[in-house]
Amino acid sequence: MSKSNPCQGNCPIARVTALLGDGWSLMIIREAFLGSGKFNEFERRLGIARNILTNRLRKLVGAGLLKRRESETDRRVVEYRLTAAGRALFPVLIALSQWSEQHLGDCSHSVRYVERATGEEIRPIRVVSADGRELDAGELVMLPGPDADPALRARLNAALDQAGSEAARAAS
Repeated sequence: MSKSNPCQGNCPIARVTALLGDGWSLMIIREAFLGSGKFNEFERRLGIARNILTNRLRKLVGAGLLKRRESETDRRVVEYRLTAAGRALFPVLIALSQWSEQHLGDCSHSVRYVERATGEEIRPIRVVSADGRELDAGELVMLPGPDADPALRARLNAALDQAGSEAARAAS
């Protein structure tokens, strides 16, 4: 994978980083979840330069996370709405928010996520096994999938070999 083209390989983390890794894209998605839909709303609420906002909106529409449509009330106004793929980012935003509050800054809890119907706060986002047990990173391994290209396959296998060597050294 090259620095100039992080999507050269087919690693899913590299692909999402190329799409959402800048400082503005996730903030635009957050604003869309909070109800912003018009260009001037994004611009005002984020304090983002018009050229940057134009570029990011074009990129998010092109990636299928937002859809662009003319306003029903004023054909001169364009609205942006989350697509199903964009809405599927909600657990990712919650996980990032929860991680931030736990590990960055003063660990304040400035945002609460509650179920609308009950008012109950949701549980923290966690990785769980097929039988429901919570897992930590040490209990997981990343393996090449059937569509992994040779470079990704080699990288994941090298990491697996290294982890195995470290485990063997620790056991001896």
